[in-house]
Amino acid sequence: MKQYSGSFNKRSRLLQVPGLAGTPAGKLKPLEPDTLVDHLGRVLQVQNDFFPCFDWAFPPPLLNKHEPPETAAELFARPSVEPGKYSLYLHIPFCKTLCSFCYYTVLPGRGIEQSETYVDYLVREMALYAPVVQGQWCESVYIGGGTPTYLDDALLVRLLEAIRSHFHCTEDVEISMEAAPGTLPRSKARLLRQLGVNRLSYGIQTLDEALLSTMNRHYSVAEAEQELQGALEEIPNINVDTMYGFEGEPGDALRSTLERFNALGIPSLSIYALDSQRSRSGKSLFGPPLDEQYEHKIHMFAEATDILGGLGYEPVLQNVFVQPGKASYRHQVRRWDNLPLIALGLASQGYAPATPYQNVGAIKPYYQLLDDGRLPIATIDILTPELELIREVASRLRFTQVEVGAIQRKYGVDLDYVFGDLIAALMKIGYLQREGDTLSLTGKAAYYNNIIPMLFAPDAFKEQLMALPEEYLSEYPVPYVMTQAGCTQSAAIRVQAPQAETPLP
Repeated sequence: MKQYSGSFNKRSRLLQVPGLAGTPAGKLKPLEPDTLVDHLGRVLQVQNDFFPCFDWAFPPPLLNKHEPPETAAELFARPSVEPGKYSLYLHIPFCKTLCSFCYYTVLPGRGIEQSETYVDYLVREMALYAPVVQGQWCESVYIGGGTPTYLDDALLVRLLEAIRSHFHCTEDVEISMEAAPGTLPRSKARLLRQLGVNRLSYGIQTLDEALLSTMNRHYSVAEAEQELQGALEEIPNINVDTMYGFEGEPGDALRSTLERFNALGIPSLSIYALDSQRSRSGKSLFGPPLDEQYEHKIHMFAEATDILGGLGYEPVLQNVFVQPGKASYRHQVRRWDNLPLIALGLASQGYAPATPYQNVGAIKPYYQLLDDGRLPIATIDILTPELELIREVASRLRFTQVEVGAIQRKYGVDLDYVFGDLIAALMKIGYLQREGDTLSLTGKAAYYNNIIPMLFAPDAFKEQLMALPEEYLSEYPVPYVMTQAGCTQSAAIRVQAPQAETPLP
């Protein structure tokens, strides 16, 4: 068997990604409304990915057959469904150490010696994009990594000043920066506040030092708490990443961690399951759970949700909880509105109108492409209007909720008309719930919530999936379910064309 990606739905560490043919390779099972409930019930008896998912995207990264454009004007040539607005993502790949669970593009340890050169090239990349968004408003900036706060103060000043000089930010722009223990002294937090950073995301994962050591994280929890308290006084809008599902994890570890962060006054908490199951090699779709803690993790997440609800936190994404009025989460939530996202830096993922794209992941070609005056893009997907619509629908269903009326106003598509039979079937099975105009997944859907939103994919796209190699379809659950589910559209999708953008004054 050929080596394919360890996970159908992720771009990270891709070994070989089979591409989709331009024309359908076969016919799906026709839609039979009277038997759809029983049919979906059988098809969805397939093992899910880990829960909650780190990086989930629709459509899955299988369409990368287009040559990347050389200029930002080419990349942003299509009209946006969110005219006049955009956001920025900057990837800073430097870390003190490489965490055992990390699969992002990082340059740990001595890699920091390249930081000055890297920031130089980031600024050059900004200059390539600035002309195409002139007259538009940047409403959020997210500086991730890696560990951006590992940069020295002078580079942080240069980076933030370059953002302001190249892009027109709204008055209330949300500027987020990721941080890690040991890189955020009070003086640096104060500097970031002065530079306009108004949100921090602090990755500590757990307050159990024994568990931290298993992740190649070596620091004092007491010192990390002290660092956090200092940062809170400078920038109160802080999110802390937590994680569960470690081998040998005490039963109360997650509860203790969440309650302690609440006591410290942290207004936003995100929760992730430890990803120990990225490779499906040797595992059966219909066999035991993907790892020994699979069901336990789902129960832990449900318990954590109850704990945080009792402490006054409310979910803004499936796995992100905030104290209302004390924290914001604009950047991540707005990603699912098909808002244009300019991606800067190594392996960063962006979104031009109807065009997801990803930068190259190695430092030398990144520098070389910029030296040549070209965008450092590795791959792009060109979406049909139907796929762009479902990108928002499926992503919102996966992470938040879908407002049927809002979708109709934005795209001119009535989901109740186009997917009426699918919606009714999923509600009857107990995987989907409706409150007025709002659709959302139920707790029962947790076992399949990486797959259920994919059922809303256009039937034409699912037919394209049938062109994938047979061994690929049999190995990975998402394409298997999407093809075996058959047709799920009750009617054709006809998306209204987005209006051309008018530059803002």
